[in-house]
Amino acid sequence: MINMSRKGDLLSGSIVFAAGLVFLLSTIGMKKPRIGLGSAGFPRLVTMCLIVCGIILVLRSLLSKKNLSQSMGIDKKFVLNLVGLVVSFILYLYFFKIIGFLITTASLLFFTMCVFGYRKYLMNAVLSVITSTVIYYVFTIIFKVPLPRLPL
Repeated sequence: MINMSRKGDLLSGSIVFAAGLVFLLSTIGMKKPRIGLGSAGFPRLVTMCLIVCGIILVLRSLLSKKNLSQSMGIDKKFVLNLVGLVVSFILYLYFFKIIGFLITTASLLFFTMCVFGYRKYLMNAVLSVITSTVIYYVFTIIFKVPLPRLPL
C-alpha cells in the first residue's frame, strides 16, 4: 500500500489545485479598480496561494521515494472524511447567504475540526466561534468587505 500521507498529499493537492483554479477563473469578470487591489485582489491572491500549495503537495507526493507501482488500497475512513468535507463545503455555499457568515463559518470550522480528529468538542465550538467572529470583524471593519448577516 502507498503511504497514507503520500496518497493524501496527492489527492488533497489535486483538490486544492482544482479549487484554486476554479476560484481564480471565477474572478476574471470582476472590475479592476483605479487604485488598490479592488474586489478581486484578495480572492486572486488567496487562490494563487491555493494553486501553488496544491502543486507543491502533488509534486511532493509524486517525487516521494516510495515505489509508485505499489497498490493503492482504498481507505474507507479517508473517503468518508473527504465526502463529508465536500458535502459540508457545498452546504456552506448554499446556506452562506441564507443564514449569514458567522453561523455557517463557525459550523464549517467545527465540522472540519471534528473530521480531522480533534475530539474536544467544547474547545472546537469555542475556537470555531472565536475564529469566525475574528474573521468577520477583520473583513467587515478593517477591510470594509460586507459579509452576509443573519437575517432577522
